[in-house]
Amino acid sequence: MIGQHWNYSKARLHSTEAMFSNEKPGPRERDLYEDVSREDIVAAFRTAMIGHFRSHIPGTNINETTLLASDYLNHFHELVMLFEAISTEPEGFAEDLMSWRPLTYEEHFAESGFRDKNLAIAAYRRAPPRIRARFDEAVARLHGEAVTLVAEVAADLGGRANTLNDTCEKAGRRLRRLIDEANAIANGEALSDRGEADAPGDVGGQAAIDALFGNR
Repeated sequence: MIGQHWNYSKARLHSTEAMFSNEKPGPRERDLYEDVSREDIVAAFRTAMIGHFRSHIPGTNINETTLLASDYLNHFHELVMLFEAISTEPEGFAEDLMSWRPLTYEEHFAESGFRDKNLAIAAYRRAPPRIRARFDEAVARLHGEAVTLVAEVAADLGGRANTLNDTCEKAGRRLRRLIDEANAIANGEALSDRGEADAPGDVGGQAAIDALFGNR
C-alpha cells in the first residue's frame, strides 16, 4: 500500500515538473527579460533613490536637482574673509590662517551647525554621479588652490605691508573664481549637457523603471 502511494506521488511530481518546464513566458514577460538589463536595473534603482532624496529636500538649502548644498562652500568663503582680515591686521589673524585646513564635504557638515546636515551628507552620497564628479573636481581644485594661497600669504607675513596686501587681494580673487565655479555646479547652473543619464527627467532611467513595473 505504501509502495503504491509512493509511486503515485512520484508520478504527480513528474507531471508537475513537465507542466512547468513546458511553460513559456508570455509576451509581457519576454519583453521584460529582453528590455531590462542589469545596467537598467541599477539605473532604475539609482533614479528611484535620487527621487526619494528629492522628495525630502524642499524647505532645505539643498538643491533639488543636484542634491548638493552650496553651504559647503562657506568653508572657502571663510578663507577669503581671512585673507581680507590679514591684509589689515596680520598679527591678529596669522594664527587663524595657519590653522586653516581643507575639509571634505562630509567633514564640513559633520562639524557644522547646519540644520539638515545629516540629510545633506546622505543626499551628497546619492547625488547624480556625473554631477557629483564635476562638483568633486571643482572642490579638488579649490583645495589645491587654497593650500597654495595659504602658503603664499603666510610667506609674506612679517614682510612689507604693501606686499602682503597685494598677495591677499590676489589670493581672494583667485579663490572667489573657483568658489563661483563650484557654486554654479552645486546649484545646477553649470549643467549644459542635459542629455546625460543623470539629468532630471532622464529618459533612460524612467524607461528602465517603466519596464520593471510593466508601465509600457
